[in-house]
Amino acid sequence: MAKRSRKSRKLCCGCLCGGESEEESHVAYLYAFDFDHTIVDQNSDSAVMEIIHDPIPENLQRLYDGTNWTEYMDKIFRFVADEGGSFDVIASKIAMLKPTDGMIPLLQRIASSRNNNPNSKFVIVSDANTFFIQTYLNSRNPPLIPDAIITNQATKTDEGYLKLTPYEHQQTCPLCPRNLCKGQALQRYIDLKGPFHRVYYTGDGGNDVCAARTLTENDVVFVRRNFAMEKIIAHGTWKGQTIEIKARIVYWDDANVIEDEMDF
Repeated sequence: MAKRSRKSRKLCCGCLCGGESEEESHVAYLYAFDFDHTIVDQNSDSAVMEIIHDPIPENLQRLYDGTNWTEYMDKIFRFVADEGGSFDVIASKIAMLKPTDGMIPLLQRIASSRNNNPNSKFVIVSDANTFFIQTYLNSRNPPLIPDAIITNQATKTDEGYLKLTPYEHQQTCPLCPRNLCKGQALQRYIDLKGPFHRVYYTGDGGNDVCAARTLTENDVVFVRRNFAMEKIIAHGTWKGQTIEIKARIVYWDDANVIEDEMDF
């Protein structure tokens, strides 16, 4: 896909010449990404459960009620540790997760672009946790350092297992789980660190729809093909809510599509 040129030309020596004006060179962009099935090509929580060979006991499975995934995974991580899935074993598993095609070069380009434009920001907005995301990004070469990671907190306990703490306990957004409303979290970040000339948001899941609904006509949302987000947008309603997205929608199956549509 050829990139659409959004660069204007400036007046130079009495004629129109290609290139960015000084004002354009300082334009701030926000690059926001989900983690599971977006940066990595699988669910990181599910990957950790692959460490053990025994099935999850039924009494633990019954703890999940459809809305309390973070609390449920907190119990699962303790079970994994008891079964031999130590902190270091989990870290090794996370570091080996497969990225989606083209994603790491894209993120490296975004990260390096901040050297020329420090007003632009690179953030992760995810239902995973700080340990998984930091472990994965730090294991890349060179390490990827986002400006912010908006997700659930994960810490190592004295007993050697991961303790999860929800990012928040929200009760106002019907589209998102209790532990994180991506739309509200993204908007708070924009209000705090913006304004941004354009926001680029990349995701795949249902709660990424909520984040996409906060974007403006000037922004771009990258929707992964054949995942929940695409299906919800196509249906037009979800959980009793009308899904209206003002941003331009670009469907992707590898990150080269995303890179072609971005400004840096």
